[in-house]
Amino acid sequence: MDAVAATRDGTPSSPRLVLDDSSFEVGANPGFAIEGMSGTWDEVEVTSAALVKTLRLHPERPGAARSDDPFLPDARVGIRSGIAPGSYPVTATLHGRTVATARLKVVPQGPAQVRRLDLEPRGKKAHAGEKVLVVLSDDHPAPDEQALTVESDAFGRPRRIREDSPDDPWCKCDDGATVYAGRIAVPKGTPSGTYNVVVISHHGRKKTIRTLAVDGDNNGFDAWTPWIFAGGAGTAVLGAGVWLAVWKRRRPPAVGAE
Repeated sequence: MDAVAATRDGTPSSPRLVLDDSSFEVGANPGFAIEGMSGTWDEVEVTSAALVKTLRLHPERPGAARSDDPFLPDARVGIRSGIAPGSYPVTATLHGRTVATARLKVVPQGPAQVRRLDLEPRGKKAHAGEKVLVVLSDDHPAPDEQALTVESDAFGRPRRIREDSPDDPWCKCDDGATVYAGRIAVPKGTPSGTYNVVVISHHGRKKTIRTLAVDGDNNGFDAWTPWIFAGGAGTAVLGAGVWLAVWKRRRPPAVGAE
């Protein structure tokens, strides 16, 4: 960015658009501020092909020469997901007139740094029909990924865990990391066994795997449960035959019988 002359008190002599860092990953949320504004102004619009929407900056107080701190939520805007890394022009306009420009350096998303993936059933094993708490913490999450996909035969179809979930256990071991959490049910009828649980993050580039032991439903069919085939007389005869077999098996022995 070109240098801007400043007055004795350090205020730029002309408007300047500043960012809160020198480079940003694809999908990140850079913060912007406008400095060196003169006179009365109400709103500066910040636009770029790299940004998901127009950002609107306002004076930090009436008559101020700069906008709010770029680290505040209202001063931040997302970089489009899937955009190619590179240097993108950014323009600040006041009522349609360009007052400042800058360059936004966009770099590829970095690799995951998964700190932990925990599977927490109520007991030592998960039980069919109950929920399992799934928690993943990442020191370097994809900045534009608020939810992750969880795949396992233990859960049936793919499920999701989310950032800022109410299921987050708030462990000090996660300090500084982004935490994704959620409770996922093991469907009734799931057989006993050990299942792989795969959490997919960083838009499919990272797969973290743990195993989950399930105490499932393995009873199968009752040996004396009547089977129903095609309707009609055949069904009635089969049903009666099975009922008779059950009755003979379960009825008490006759008095005096050995």
